[in-house]
Amino acid sequence: MTKVAIAMSGGIDSSVTAAILKDQGYDCFGVHMHNGTASAPKNIEDAAKSAKKIGIPFYVIDLKKVFEEKILKYYLDTYKKGHTPNPCVVCNKYVKFGELMTKVRGMGADFLATGHYARIKKNKNIYELHAGADPKKDQSYFLYRLTQAQLKHVMFPLGDTTKEKTKAFGKEYGLRSAIERDESQGICFIPDKFYTDFLKNHLPKSCFEEGLIIDMDGTKRGRHRGLPYYTCGQRKGLFIGGLKEPYYVIKTDYKNNTLFVGGDKYLWHKEIYAKELSFISGKTPSKTFTANARTRHLGTLEKAKVEILNKNTAKVVFAKPVRAFTEGQSIVFYKGSKVIGGGTMRWNQ
Repeated sequence: MTKVAIAMSGGIDSSVTAAILKDQGYDCFGVHMHNGTASAPKNIEDAAKSAKKIGIPFYVIDLKKVFEEKILKYYLDTYKKGHTPNPCVVCNKYVKFGELMTKVRGMGADFLATGHYARIKKNKNIYELHAGADPKKDQSYFLYRLTQAQLKHVMFPLGDTTKEKTKAFGKEYGLRSAIERDESQGICFIPDKFYTDFLKNHLPKSCFEEGLIIDMDGTKRGRHRGLPYYTCGQRKGLFIGGLKEPYYVIKTDYKNNTLFVGGDKYLWHKEIYAKELSFISGKTPSKTFTANARTRHLGTLEKAKVEILNKNTAKVVFAKPVRAFTEGQSIVFYKGSKVIGGGTMRWNQ
């Protein structure tokens, strides 16, 4: 019998995933990825309740060390560079479908299943990653770095369903604790409303020195509280008065500790570079190709030309301007529902 490990957070998606797979006749067991966060005890308790209700074994796997080395370090290092990190993308590759996958395979699992809203299709000898059927919940954007070796042993049972149906399944299965749980919205390792405290406690004090706020015309508009508090496109928290139009963060200059702000027109661009390229097939496409590109989770897909400059860098030119490119965030390329791959956005080659 095929053995499947289900990564269980305690929430409705992973709990229903486990229930569905058990109903389908798989030999299932649940695992919780313990990353050492403050919310871990409650998450473990909720996941254990769901596993007990479903009637499957449940194990807690300690991944605190690899999480600290791969995710926390990346997260803080990205801020130190003046960019905005995308921790879920990195975690999926190196921790959830990396170290956790290795652990459950060692426990005899043929597959690792998660509650992601995405789909895997086998086309000849290639495992393709496709967007989830529910456009409001599609999570393929966060999965573009997965490899063929990883996808071969992954299941996404919720890929063809909707969030509404998942909740209905949860009621049918009697997964009360999972249904009543608040849906995760933020970063798993930072407690709600403690984002600024986390950065202050983990980044050097030099990152939080006050500096000038300058508009795109060169006019001084005030002083900022520390550049890690700001990201491209942000409007709230600037505390600039006397303006004829709304002002937004346009860019941060860490070298000179300066925050540049301006009107909406300065946020729109057609060209960006993609670094740290990763392609689902494991092979870099032809030198230039066209695709629909997404620059944020659930963002609008926009037509673009992708020119491969080298194995790590591509130049992306959109057919029309796109708002608020953010260095450090991912740009993901699609052909229809199929994910081709993607990279990390940078202004410079």
